[in-house]
Amino acid sequence: MTERKQEKKTNRIIRRIIKWIGLGLLTILLILALIFQAPWKIITLLAIILAACTVLPKQMRKWFWLGVGAVTLVYIIWVFLPEDNEGWRPYTFEKELAALEAKYAIPDEEHAAFAYDEILETLDTDSNQPEFFLKTTPSSRDEPWLSKDHPETAEWLKSHQVTIDKLIQVVQKDQYRFLPVNPIMHDKPVRDLYKISQCTFLLLSAANNDIAEDRIDAGIEKYLCLIQMANHMCQQPKTYQLINFQYERPILSLLNRFVIENKPTTEQLQRISNSIKGQEDNWGSDFIRILEYNKLAEKNRFCSLAYEVNQKGKVRLSRDYWIAAVGGAVFLNEISTPTYSQRKLNKARTIVNWFVYPSSPRKAAEILDRYYERFYAMAEPEYDWAKKTPQLPFSMYTVSTLRHDQLSYKCYARFTAVVSEKLYHFFHDEYLRILTLRRGSQLLIAIKQYHNENNTWPPNLDAIKSAAPAEAFIDPVTGNPLEYENHGERFSLYGETANIWPK
Repeated sequence: MTERKQEKKTNRIIRRIIKWIGLGLLTILLILALIFQAPWKIITLLAIILAACTVLPKQMRKWFWLGVGAVTLVYIIWVFLPEDNEGWRPYTFEKELAALEAKYAIPDEEHAAFAYDEILETLDTDSNQPEFFLKTTPSSRDEPWLSKDHPETAEWLKSHQVTIDKLIQVVQKDQYRFLPVNPIMHDKPVRDLYKISQCTFLLLSAANNDIAEDRIDAGIEKYLCLIQMANHMCQQPKTYQLINFQYERPILSLLNRFVIENKPTTEQLQRISNSIKGQEDNWGSDFIRILEYNKLAEKNRFCSLAYEVNQKGKVRLSRDYWIAAVGGAVFLNEISTPTYSQRKLNKARTIVNWFVYPSSPRKAAEILDRYYERFYAMAEPEYDWAKKTPQLPFSMYTVSTLRHDQLSYKCYARFTAVVSEKLYHFFHDEYLRILTLRRGSQLLIAIKQYHNENNTWPPNLDAIKSAAPAEAFIDPVTGNPLEYENHGERFSLYGETANIWPK
């Protein structure tokens, strides 16, 4: 009898310990949810469960848990009920996208996109590329070269003469932006960028060959064509300009080399100068366009995975979470159709999504808008770029978990904003560096013109003050004047972040 009492007492103690451990863990979860600003639905659910275990009278608790069991049973039944998914598609902000496209619309007769599309659709530079074109350095893209030294490359370029001629015609139009694309999977621009890079390499190779074989005007024409292509890339509504900068550097480098090491006429120098001046400092307008498009793309990226809409405009949580699970896919055809069990699991996930996602795509967009609002100040000339960017609120591992397990939309939005801010700072740095090279090229033209007239390099930059715009003498990265040194038979021109002509 005594042993039985002792056993009951021990069991009560164990149950009490388990109860208090459970309540303690529940309390800790609630506190953590408050600290890390979990969605209010999760906080409310934890508070209700904690209240049911402590405040609710004991005789009522069994009814509470019976209700929880009933709701769970209904939820399980709902998951396995058949459902008509016809007519549902990923939610996107189509009106906003249409408004953005209308805002930056280009009349067809002024738009180079159609001519580019015709070239890119038929371009095939993947087959039989000669080694001198393919290899990293030295290659036909890096320096002037003679056909007799590389006959295979010369013949190969001749086979693409039609493409080269069409490119020269395309750049007669000043404006070009990628035509409207799928706002979720930006596959067309990705493919276009690769082919545009191939067009750039074609023109670079052909121009270098022209210069080496004394077809100077033809070579200059192709170099200037490349400058205009760089200008076209700077008009894109995303940070594809970063990729353009990688193309513009070698173009400016080759132009500088031609200007200084050859004997261009005054007319040729003026043509080159006018082309480089066309690459104006348009940071404010360029950045606003990029910011508006990136913000909308980020909204579409999340909402197309989280929500669905039908033809009647009804919105619901997405049943196709399987698309989000593969996150890294660029093309839709890379994603396989989910199995029956995956579809049921995806449907079951919607209850989790309901707790952590905003109640509607509009709410999600408003949250992201608030994080992005401060970025508009970056377009202003007086913006302080020296201030540090904020640190990431959590590690990349946490973000990876967040993106796949959907812990908190606000955390995702905050992380996206911080990453974007760091990208914009990097983008601005690159923008200033390429602007330094453009200004340096203008000075080199003025320096060469001085040499043509005086048969000597200028003693200092004051000697060419009237031959170049005032801003061309300033390093945009530091705000200090560019440095010039006359070494007699040669000279140096450089800034703190750019070696324009070798020291």
